[in-house]
This record gives sequence, structure tokens and C-alpha cells, in this order.
Amino acid sequence: MLKAEAQWVGRSLRQLPSDAISPLLNVGSSTGEFRRTVQPWIAQEIFNPLAERGVAVDHLDVKEGEGIDLHGDLMDGSFVNGLSTRGYRSLLCCNLLEHVHDRSLISARLECLVPAGGYLIITVPREFPFHADPIDTMFRPSPEEIAHLFQGCRLVGGEILDCGQGWDYVDRNPLRLLSNVTRRLLARKEGGGIKGTTSFAPWLFRTFRQSCVVLQRCGSQDYVDSGMTEG
Repeated sequence: MLKAEAQWVGRSLRQLPSDAISPLLNVGSSTGEFRRTVQPWIAQEIFNPLAERGVAVDHLDVKEGEGIDLHGDLMDGSFVNGLSTRGYRSLLCCNLLEHVHDRSLISARLECLVPAGGYLIITVPREFPFHADPIDTMFRPSPEEIAHLFQGCRLVGGEILDCGQGWDYVDRNPLRLLSNVTRRLLARKEGGGIKGTTSFAPWLFRTFRQSCVVLQRCGSQDYVDSGMTEG
């Protein structure tokens, strides 16, 4: 998550009453260390303020790890059905939809995890280099294109954010920089190439942009069938 993106998410959440967003499901959360140390602005701008407000949060990821409360695959219908019983009032999903093949299905399943009146905050890169995790479909939507994926929701607000340049996110410590480059090269070679590393270089002095939206789940009278399939 980029710094300006985290600030936007934090501001958006502050505008919503605590009882309208608690409990909140953070989809694609990564680990607690990632949120606190690798990208500390995630905790500072989003989750620390939520904790101060008494908003309950569950962190969900496909992997297990410290600070991950739930782990599972959103392509697994039975897992998603289990999530739907947990009573989430809101959902945060940042930088995930570019990493899935069937984003229409995933969007429909996310939508159905919150009730009518509940909120979804979704972010996706608009201008950003290739970054496989484990894939990158290069989905780079506008806010309106994100909203279109969530057929049972209305768009409350959306924005394309300028989020700084690649150089703003480079660790300037020479030893850590060398370690990070070596790690990325090895990871890409194991995956059959180094596209992810080489694609980042031209972005060192180009501006990253993120599409960010706040959506609200429609009531039953307004609901348009999402096409979600069970199982």
C-alpha cells in the first residue's frame, strides 16, 4: 500500500460512524509485521486509529502468519460462505483485484460479505508497474470501472490519487537496497523471469497513481443480481 493511499483510506474510514463499520474485514492483509514495520503507514493511518475507536478488525490473507486472523482462498465458495456468517459491517480490500483471474467473481463474493447499508473500501493501482503476487493481470481501472464490478453497490466516493514516485519508496541504505534487489532477482528467476524487477526501474521517477473508492451495499429493493455462484 502506498502512503497517500493509506492516508486516503484512513480519512474515508474516519468519516464513517464506528458502529457502521465494526466489525471490519481486511482482505489481503499480509502480516502484522508488514503492516507495522515494512509499510508502517498502514498501521499509523488505518489500523491504529480504528483500534482507538474500538472498531473490531479481522485480517484475512491466503497465507498464514503473525497478525493474520483468518486465512483462506476467496475462490473457495465454502470458505466465503463461512465468512458470511461472521457479521461484518464493512470490508477493506486494497491492491488485490489486479492479482486475480476472475475479478468479477471475487468482487461479487466480497460484496456479499457485507449487509445492505454496509461499506466496502476498494483500491487498485491505476498507474503502477508490473508486480506479480503471484500474478499481475495489469488490471488498472478507473474508480468508475471498480464500482462497475460491484453491481449491488452504489458509489459513495472515488478518486485517483497521486502517490509519489518509485524513488520515494526505495530504501536508501546501501546494504538493504542490495539485499532487496538480490531477493527480487532470485524470486523472479524462480518464477521464470525477472520482469517484476526490471519493470520497476522506469518508474523510479514516474508518478504512481491509485484508484480508490468507497461503496455502499444497496438495500434489497435496489439490489442488482451480482451473479455470485455458491460452492
